[in-house]
Amino acid sequence: MNKQSFCIANWKMNKDYNESKEFLNQINKKDLSVSNSNIIICPSFISLSLASNKNRNISFGSQNVSSGTSKSQTGEISVEMLESVFCDWVIIGHSERRNILNETNEDISKKMELVYNSKLKPILCIGESLEEKNNNQTENVLVNQIKSSFSRIDFSKDKDILIAYEPIWAIGTGIAAEINIIDENMKLIKKIINNISTNNCNIYLLYGGSVNEYNASEIFNLSEINGFLIGGASLEVDSLYSIYKQI
Repeated sequence: MNKQSFCIANWKMNKDYNESKEFLNQINKKDLSVSNSNIIICPSFISLSLASNKNRNISFGSQNVSSGTSKSQTGEISVEMLESVFCDWVIIGHSERRNILNETNEDISKKMELVYNSKLKPILCIGESLEEKNNNQTENVLVNQIKSSFSRIDFSKDKDILIAYEPIWAIGTGIAAEINIIDENMKLIKKIINNISTNNCNIYLLYGGSVNEYNASEIFNLSEINGFLIGGASLEVDSLYSIYKQI
């Protein structure tokens, strides 16, 4: 396919420095010319320095960034620190951080503002819980998450922004959402974005939630999808490469 596409590996709390280095060595041995998709690896903070030796076909992203600018924040990572290790992307608002670490829409909007005004580009995660889905609240949840995330951005800069729709009930369960549900909700997200004046920003929509080498092609063929944010299936070189070849 000719559409712009992204194949993003979110390793979460997997792979130490040596394991990350070995993974990159192995995937760089693959024929990456088989697809024009953008590979983005999001390792742990300790492995982000590997970005300085990256293959030109592979970009790096952080799994998080601080929502503040004060230097007195033990354990946090600033935008400037990420820029210094040739990081290009930042995951913002992943449901695991929203739900486990209690990140609020306000926290996420602050992160979006900082990243938007930096050299980095955001990968914004949105998605509804099973309870919200069953209560027919999906549209309200997605509208609220998108609008609040963009609330501090003036869209005066040209910037690539990725929005990853990850229904919480499909993350890590091994069960991807049904194809018609994904299609319906991706079109809904596109409609929400079209009602926001984003000027010259390029906004691309991704799907995440139990994506694997067996369902990737069918999902990618949906009209509004420009790629994937991949969890478990990104931990093995062969499975990530198999998905990459399909998009």
